Amino acid sequence: MYKLHFVNCRSLIIDLHLNGKIVIVVGAGNEALKRIKLLQNEECKIIVIAEKPNSEIVNLTKTKKIILKKIKLTSSLFLKKYKPFLVIASTTDSFLNQKIVQTAKKMKILAYASDSSDSSDISYLSLINIKKTIKVGISTSGSSPIMAKKIKSKIEKCLQKNISNQDIELIKIQKFARNESKKYILTQIERKKFLYELINDKRVKELLKDGKYKTIQTTIKKMVKDWK
Repeated sequence: MYKLHFVNCRSLIIDLHLNGKIVIVVGAGNEALKRIKLLQNEECKIIVIAEKPNSEIVNLTKTKKIILKKIKLTSSLFLKKYKPFLVIASTTDSFLNQKIVQTAKKMKILAYASDSSDSSDISYLSLINIKKTIKVGISTSGSSPIMAKKIKSKIEKCLQKNISNQDIELIKIQKFARNESKKYILTQIERKKFLYELINDKRVKELLKDGKYKTIQTTIKKMVKDWK
């Protein structure tokens, strides 16, 4: 989850889908490593460009999710070659980071500089990940990442306690129902009505208590076909 910045100084918190897209991380230090680890679960193609990457970054390349290019960069010309969706500039050279960001903006590529939130298109949120299904992001708009982490620690236990396993399963059921509804219910308004009715359906709730997930799917398929 990211905070996307706009030129009028307003911003929007979004869940950026990176599936199948190219993301370049420039740098070899701890900041670059932190960003690489966050990207690993995003199913994107990660290209790391660094002259002397640390041993942990080298080890991560063994997962085959990361391509390492041992290059000393002095310019931003690499962007024209790879044309990534997002570039993360995390070098110790602030001038180079800004050069990368400026070139990326001209090419309409999203850019993030680890040493300059003001020039970046995005900022990272302090994330709470609940059972790999629900993400809650906390942002101070780049003003204080430390306070974002502190606030996260205050509310994380509360969320973990109040979001039940049944809530998680209902999310999965709703995903299945959405896909099924698109096959038979033509309008978005009607699909929305169907999904609201489903979430309050007594049959589904009883089946969920008993863990009968296949029966729930069968029930949903019939409900979708019968929807008028």
